[in-house]
Amino acid sequence: MEKNLTRRSFLVGSMAAGTLAAAGLAGCAQPAPASDATKGAASQATTADGKHPWEVYPGDIDENTVSETIEQDVVIVGLGASGTYAAASAVENGLSVAVLERNETFNANGGSHFVFNSAAQRKLGQEVDVDRAVKDFLNIANDKVDGTAVWTWANRSGEAADWFADIVEPYGLYPVLQHSDDEPITKIYPGTILFIGGENEPANGIDNDPYNGDLGLGFVPEIDLLKALLEHIQSKGASVHFKHTSEQLVKDDSGRVIGVIASDSDGTYKKFVGTKGVVIATGTYDQDPDMHAHFCPTIANNPCGAEVPLFNMGDGSGIKQALWAGGTMQANGDHPPMMFWGSTNCIKNVLVNKLGNRFIDETAGQSNMAAAQFNQPGATMCAIWNADYAEQLPAISYRADDLSWKATPEQLLEKWEGLVEQGIFMKADSLDEIAEAYDLPADALKATVDEYNGFCSQGLDEAFHKKPEELHELTGPYFATIYTAPASLASMGGLHVNAKSEVLSAEETPVEGLYAIGLAAGDFYANQYSTRYAGNSLGRCMTFGYLVGRQLAGLE
Repeated sequence: MEKNLTRRSFLVGSMAAGTLAAAGLAGCAQPAPASDATKGAASQATTADGKHPWEVYPGDIDENTVSETIEQDVVIVGLGASGTYAAASAVENGLSVAVLERNETFNANGGSHFVFNSAAQRKLGQEVDVDRAVKDFLNIANDKVDGTAVWTWANRSGEAADWFADIVEPYGLYPVLQHSDDEPITKIYPGTILFIGGENEPANGIDNDPYNGDLGLGFVPEIDLLKALLEHIQSKGASVHFKHTSEQLVKDDSGRVIGVIASDSDGTYKKFVGTKGVVIATGTYDQDPDMHAHFCPTIANNPCGAEVPLFNMGDGSGIKQALWAGGTMQANGDHPPMMFWGSTNCIKNVLVNKLGNRFIDETAGQSNMAAAQFNQPGATMCAIWNADYAEQLPAISYRADDLSWKATPEQLLEKWEGLVEQGIFMKADSLDEIAEAYDLPADALKATVDEYNGFCSQGLDEAFHKKPEELHELTGPYFATIYTAPASLASMGGLHVNAKSEVLSAEETPVEGLYAIGLAAGDFYANQYSTRYAGNSLGRCMTFGYLVGRQLAGLE
């Protein structure tokens, strides 16, 4: 006999979540504005009995209101990257699949996947030292993560990427390796792949050059990849239900999760039964103000937290339903934001804060740059450079296998002039004009630039020790722009899961039949989302989507 979750079964999950002190990426859609709940301090909202709003079970949906029941081997909730990867793995391994997606189409963001030693990497002889890279990843997180899951990603991600490459090859897509950087401090490990060959492949590298200054991403190859995989899983018999919103998980008398009750666009309830399991792939919780303020204190407790645009559109619905089913949140209560958007393409000659002072070695890594900017007055930084900088920049090819994917000085200047016309950049003959335009103290700005030019002359940055070869004198006429609070692409924390993607209870036992992958799954990040492994969020999505499909098929 089947039953919906009872209030008693929810109580197990809510009590477990309550014991915590505080409990997929890249995005390219327009960010949502920060809510009032993130202004300055973490939310303290609780109900009369001390529960947080997301812990409150809304009550059973009456089975008599369910219009039909659809049974498959697997039910996947969410058709972003992780859900699509899981669906492809499941159908390829002989399982019948139903996918529920509340939107009208799949959700695709970015396109970079960090995986370990895939065929695209091996082809160029750029294998990564797995032991070193993983230990570095764990060190960045202070080992406040599930080391077994991290090692699983390292040991199986190349296999997963090669498997997906074979699946999408007939659709004209193939993986290529992105550039890496072997500098010890700003190191970007080799291993980042993206799938090209579709409509979103650019003609050249200008929009992907890290010095073009634009905050947009020139292309989103994940669209092509997920489009091909969607076509593939449907050709294999998967039933994909758009405009269907998961409302509640269903358990049987033994406590096993066996399905989902979802509402369609008309508000009609349908039950989707997954005889082998239910996979939560609904993303994170950034659009739930209470959850975001509570779980992401890095933003919530910053005086400029309300200024941070939130790219991820997840509202925590899948996470909440898993909690109501007896799951718990990860133990580490400080979920780091994936915050580097403003620093991705910033012009890195001279960067100053609102006081007119330099505050960092301008060549610092993206994650560190964003963190430093966010902690400056007003979370703002101003970039200043000149036309000569287009010739002084290192030409970086976005693709490691094709050096033509790099911007020329002429392309950079054309890009910068276009951004001036759009009002994003400005041109100025004097530093006083820049100070007036961006409300900077003119005397302090002039003193900073004079000091910097002195460092350039002597070949030694006495303030922040930028490498001598990257010290370039800053003289007018100038380009300049202002970068306001960096955006957060996603909050990197979620449900307590093991390396098999099983959602765990307060007793550290799996909630039978329930899995979570992608940004809904926790235990993988702490302290910061490190861009030393560019695209590691999508790489994790691909790896565990692949593995959970095999797990449900009995192959793991």
